[in-house]
Amino acid sequence: MKQNNPKYNQKPKSTINENILTNNNKDNNIILWFIIAFIVPVLVYIQTIGFGYTHFDDDGMITTNLAFLSNFKNAGQAFLTDQFINHTSAFYRPLGTLSYMLDIKLSGVNSTWMFHLSNVLFLGLIASSLFILLKRFSLPLKLALLLALTFCVHPLFVSTIAHIPNRAELMLILFSILSFIFLIDFIQKGKVIYLLLNWLAFTFALFCKETAAFLPFIFLIYYFSFPTTKGFRKIYLLSILLYGVSGLFWLWMRSKAIVILPNKDDIFGLSALILNLRIIPESLAKFFIPFDLAPIPGFTILKTITGLLILLLIIILTIKPFKKDKDRTLKEKIFCHSWYLILIIPSMLYKHPLIDYLDHRFMLPLLGLLLFIVFNIPKKWLLKNINKSYWILMVLIIILSSITIIKSQSYANPMTFYNSVIAHNPNSSLAYNNRGFMRKEKNNPQGALDDFNKSIALNPNFANTYCNRGIVKASMKDNSGAVEDYNKAIQIDSNFIVAYNNRGIANNSLGNFKQAVIDYTKAIKLKPGYAEAYFNRGIANVSMGNLKVAIADYDSAIAINKNYSEAYYSKGIANMNSGNMKEAIVDFNKAIAIRPDYSEAYNNKGTAMGSTGDLKSAVECFNKAIELNSGYVEAFVNRAFAKYFLKDFKSANEDCDYALKLNPNYEKAKNIKNGVMLELQKTK
Repeated sequence: MKQNNPKYNQKPKSTINENILTNNNKDNNIILWFIIAFIVPVLVYIQTIGFGYTHFDDDGMITTNLAFLSNFKNAGQAFLTDQFINHTSAFYRPLGTLSYMLDIKLSGVNSTWMFHLSNVLFLGLIASSLFILLKRFSLPLKLALLLALTFCVHPLFVSTIAHIPNRAELMLILFSILSFIFLIDFIQKGKVIYLLLNWLAFTFALFCKETAAFLPFIFLIYYFSFPTTKGFRKIYLLSILLYGVSGLFWLWMRSKAIVILPNKDDIFGLSALILNLRIIPESLAKFFIPFDLAPIPGFTILKTITGLLILLLIIILTIKPFKKDKDRTLKEKIFCHSWYLILIIPSMLYKHPLIDYLDHRFMLPLLGLLLFIVFNIPKKWLLKNINKSYWILMVLIIILSSITIIKSQSYANPMTFYNSVIAHNPNSSLAYNNRGFMRKEKNNPQGALDDFNKSIALNPNFANTYCNRGIVKASMKDNSGAVEDYNKAIQIDSNFIVAYNNRGIANNSLGNFKQAVIDYTKAIKLKPGYAEAYFNRGIANVSMGNLKVAIADYDSAIAINKNYSEAYYSKGIANMNSGNMKEAIVDFNKAIAIRPDYSEAYNNKGTAMGSTGDLKSAVECFNKAIELNSGYVEAFVNRAFAKYFLKDFKSANEDCDYALKLNPNYEKAKNIKNGVMLELQKTK
């Protein structure tokens, strides 16, 4: 293939004046502009590096999966599961998961700064790539730079960068832009290397997010909208073949990873598209007038009407006749609209029952709107006012960056996140539920109840909120109220596994042991691998005196989770109560091996060893329990009892005194002390 073939060296025509192109594209500092494009958005978002999690999907995607993500041997498994790494969603984002694994490899398990830094760096790469893409459309270098920066610092996209779980979206945007750049280079220059790079970037985009499957349609529309060659070349068959291979491989891998059935409350397909139609005007309104931006937004009449007016203006600009190049200009605009619609419609085919939409899904589609603006820049205005336009854009970048810096602070931690959501979207039942959960975690039960009550008032059919409110009521010793809430959650969702387990805990606390066993059994039937339900059923069986059955339940829990230290400990207690002291000691040893700071296990191991007659070893266990917990009253009393039989009465008396100092009403300590005092009096 000859590079100097004239038909491969043509550049796409543009609505921008050629004199301006000539004067501005001779800038020798293009590398400097590229670096500026990278640095400016990085500086705008640099504060997010100090942020933590929001507990809005990042808990389900990252914090609960740290064991998996921190082991790089699981890299291959990232391609065989969903983005929540537990086959509970239909979202296939393996490269996003792999990037989290790299973050942990670089920064450690217990830090969040690298997650945020990676998002920021990806934005810098997106801005630089967008600058190159705009340059490919023959824009002046400075104008391309300023437009790229204006887009990337826009506050509408704060959630895309400041929110850790949107990593896959950022990677999708980057690889989509790169694939498009390489497509233009291939069409213009005819080099196979650009075709291969286009295909490689497209394939990476596919494994970032499903939306990339629609990119070939945009490639095709671009080819017919910006003709630079005559006729169909055989090399294009290779590109079609490569896209097909990647697509089929991706579908095959995805079919292995995604096995979940749709939630009964989720809406898919045409029905979802109709319900989501307001997304189009609202995304336009928020792009041109970035007001009332919530981390979890909701539809509003004002934004919808504003967006419809903007949409009407866009339609007018699209069909407005031009004196020259009418057909060509219309094709360019159709390409821009196609970019927007083709890339926004996939997200509109799904309707979440509790969320109207999320802003991070707008960034890639709205690149089409940016290109539409580029192709509608008046030639005469640019020719006469090019320097003035630069100043206007720089002022706009400063304004948008300032808003973005302020808006980003909502993502600093869970409470600021949900407070911001509720301030901007007070009708979000989900936000009240999640903030209530965070308040529960921060030991603010009354605040949690207030939020759960508000969530239920907004959405009486939200099963999770009833379950969460039940947990709080149980923590406040209102187990009867908790059972009522769990009943309501199960009434709404008869397969609510956690609600059955939690109702079992509440019934167990109320002494309703048989009902508790029924609840745990139902949870196990729905989820056979539910170790916690087996463990809890074991506790209920112990309460009913069914020690053998309880031990079998603990064994089942351990078979599912070999590091279940509490199950080993409880099994040890059950064996002790059954008189199986040697088995109990084995169980306590296993619990201690998993949790070396398990003071209760040391204490009960000491009791079991004392029962076998090994009093010296028993004292050593009690010593360890007290070393781990200096306020462990029972361990002091047990050690005093062992020392009594070892005839170390003075030391036993000291243990009793210390135990009574910690708890003056401890009858067992008083009884042992009385016996010790009698023995001490005999020695006088």
